[in-house]
Amino acid sequence: MSLLKRAFQRRSTLVPNSGSPTFRGGRDPGPNDVFIAVMGVTGSGKSSFISKCSGQPVKIGHSLEACTSTVGVYAYELAPDCTVYLIDTPGFDDTNKNDTEVLREIAMWLGASYRDGILLSGIIYLHRVTDVRMQGSAIRNLLMFKQLCGRDALKKVILVTTMWDRVLSEEGNNREKELKETPDFWGKMLINGSSCHRYHNTEASARDIVHRLANHNAQVTLDLQRQLVVEQRTLDQTSAGRELQGELLKEKTKWAKERRQIEEQMKEAIKQRDREAEKIMREERDKYTRMIKKVENDTGTLRYNMENLLAERDQRVARMEKQIQKQEAAHEDELRRLNDRQLRLEREKVELEKKREQEDQARRQREKQSPQQPTRQVQNRKPTNTSFCPPYSVAMRGNQYVCSSKKQLQRNVTYPSNRAGSAWLEFVTLGTDGTWIARYSNDSWYKSLDIAPEYPHLSAKIGSHGLNNLELCALGPGQTYFARWRDSTTSWWASEDARNALSKADNNANNTKVFAMAFGYGGSYIISYGSASKTFQDDLGYIPKLNGWYPTLSRLINENKSMTILAIALNPHNTTDYIIIWKLNDNRHRMNWLSSHNNGLESIRSWWDKS
Repeated sequence: MSLLKRAFQRRSTLVPNSGSPTFRGGRDPGPNDVFIAVMGVTGSGKSSFISKCSGQPVKIGHSLEACTSTVGVYAYELAPDCTVYLIDTPGFDDTNKNDTEVLREIAMWLGASYRDGILLSGIIYLHRVTDVRMQGSAIRNLLMFKQLCGRDALKKVILVTTMWDRVLSEEGNNREKELKETPDFWGKMLINGSSCHRYHNTEASARDIVHRLANHNAQVTLDLQRQLVVEQRTLDQTSAGRELQGELLKEKTKWAKERRQIEEQMKEAIKQRDREAEKIMREERDKYTRMIKKVENDTGTLRYNMENLLAERDQRVARMEKQIQKQEAAHEDELRRLNDRQLRLEREKVELEKKREQEDQARRQREKQSPQQPTRQVQNRKPTNTSFCPPYSVAMRGNQYVCSSKKQLQRNVTYPSNRAGSAWLEFVTLGTDGTWIARYSNDSWYKSLDIAPEYPHLSAKIGSHGLNNLELCALGPGQTYFARWRDSTTSWWASEDARNALSKADNNANNTKVFAMAFGYGGSYIISYGSASKTFQDDLGYIPKLNGWYPTLSRLINENKSMTILAIALNPHNTTDYIIIWKLNDNRHRMNWLSSHNNGLESIRSWWDKS
């Protein structure tokens, strides 16, 4: 499967259609399967919640996926004959889409799935307990949610508070109490049958909440589904649409008033012949005119019925598939070009080795003929062994890990092999979908067969530089990677922030290089670096960019600012798990780790005790 098609199908997005509803990838929902919508404002913890339940990384803002749909479906097996599908929906405060676009996306999915016989078992609504007060966006989101559900569906709604690890217990209890007791917040919803629970950022906590809905056979029809499909209303005639129109009308009225005031000020500026003030006022007036026009356009796009919404979706998917086909063709051309180059390099290598063998034979023949000839001394020859050997290697991805040292190897995956001939595994980095790159004690490198589709940019560099010319490599999520070669050249595919950090840390002009690196969740990373003349025995610097994730590791770093990081792994599947090996001025090696998967805790401890 090509890289682009993998990206397009990464999330198991359910696509209801006029016939039998199917998944991209050909998976059909079974009769006992459960569908649960997860809603809430942006940043309320939906991604963490779904990822903990499904064991899958929830990707946000991927360019291909964002162009296709903002509704994603993530599955996990509850029983052999029952799969739970968690439906990830955007909030009505999305940074990339306005509220009208969000409502259309949600209506498109919920209406089409209902028409095809897919009914929800319930809805989970998430809210940050860290919020000091109910913000305007949160109130608007909650109002839209109530109208979208309708009163009869509230008994299948679980209201969930999140981020309890970021608030004092008493403070969190008071905020939760306010939510429950305020009628306009959660009070009326609880009276009408909703329930309230806490999510503690663990798999067990998330699944306990989901199973409260999954273990009941009763399904629910939302007001939005009934009004769109059964009553055949247009979106602006639904309860949720009317609620949104009311908000849009308030905005339009407010901006029209602001524009009138600006126009009065502009008239006064014209009267006073103040050209600079007139120009400023004119620009402000035009800005408000554009904002009013945008509201009018948004209001117009709500006048769509179910058939209009589906037709628009089909056109968008068709455009996206056409774009993917073009990009696939370009990608295949690039792969063919790289393969041709690789074949040419291999032929040149064979010819070069043949030439060297001929030269060696000629030299040995000359030595036999002239045994008394003195051997020529070569002065100041640089050593050819450029081996870069970290004392430890740690890798972590989901519930998988690999830990290696000079004395001990511990892992819970079957790849890569422990040995390559007589050489043992020294270093490994784990990548997306089971990909890996490894180095063995004889300085030979190996990679998984599917590196190319998951890491096309790295694969191209390996094709031009040679796999066995690697010196250091770190694989990350979403094609991100860092690689340094034995000739000191580097390559990477990363965010702009990470690129800037790597340019500083591994720089021939500054005589610095990276000693260890890990990419983590949500663009986070840690880089250990120092002077190119140093070794792991010396003191090294580091660049941490954790973006608020990995709180335990953040505290450790803040408490040991002078640490030298010898090895580091960040789990890109969640925001908590990591492995770090470091030393302080006393040169004693220390390790700290956190794993939310029980199978890793004692095994990693045992490995460290033996290393």
